[in-house]
Amino acid sequence: MAKVSLRSIQATNMFFSSWALIFLTLGILREEWVELTLETKKNTISHSPWICCTTLWPEDGLEVVRIMMILCLSLSFVHNLFLGLEFTYFIPQTKYVFFITVFLSFFTGILLLCALILYQLKLKQGQSVYYSTYKITWIVFTAYLSVSFFMASGILSLLECKKSTSACACATLIHTPERESEDVEESESSVKIVSLPENAAAPRSIVHTREGSPNRPQLQTRRVTWAL
Repeated sequence: MAKVSLRSIQATNMFFSSWALIFLTLGILREEWVELTLETKKNTISHSPWICCTTLWPEDGLEVVRIMMILCLSLSFVHNLFLGLEFTYFIPQTKYVFFITVFLSFFTGILLLCALILYQLKLKQGQSVYYSTYKITWIVFTAYLSVSFFMASGILSLLECKKSTSACACATLIHTPERESEDVEESESSVKIVSLPENAAAPRSIVHTREGSPNRPQLQTRRVTWAL
C-alpha cells in the first residue's frame, strides 16, 4: 500500500474546505433555494434562508436558521484561513492547531446540517398556511454537499494529526541514538593516554625500617613508599 504524504493530505483538505465555502457563497448569490406555489397555483415565488422576512411569509421561526447559516459561513472562512496558514507554514503544526481545524470542520458541518433540517421543517410548517406547495431546487443539494465536504475535511484533519504525530515520534527516536553516539565519541576523545618515555627510570622504593623493642629483636615493622 502506497504511503500518502502529509502535504498531499493538506492539499486535499484545502480542496474540500474551499469547495464547501464556494457552495455556501453560491447559496447567498442564488435566491432560488425553494419555489413556493401560492393557493392560485399560478404564481410562484422563490425563497431562500438568506432572504429577510416578506409580507407573504413572516418567517418568524426562520430567523434562527438565518443566524445559523451566517455562523456557518463565518466558521467556514475561519477554517479555510487556518488551513491556508498551516499549509504555508505561517503557523506551527502543533496538536492545538490540528485540534482547532478538526473542531471547526465537524462543528461547521453539523451546524450546517442542523440549519438545513430546520429550514425544511419550517417549510413544512408554513405549507397550507402561507402557500400550497413548495419545490426544492438544486441549491439545497449543494448545501448538503457542503456538509459532506466539511465532514471529509474533518476526517482528513484527523489523519493529518495522526501522521504528523507519528512523524514527530519517529524523528525523536532517530535523534536519540545519534545523540548517544555523539556523547560516546566525545567521551572517547576526552580520554588521553599518557605514556612514559623509554629512558625514564623506574620508580624507586624507599623502605623505612623501624626497629622494635630489644625484647623482640626479630620483629620489624616496614613501611614501603613508592616515590615517583
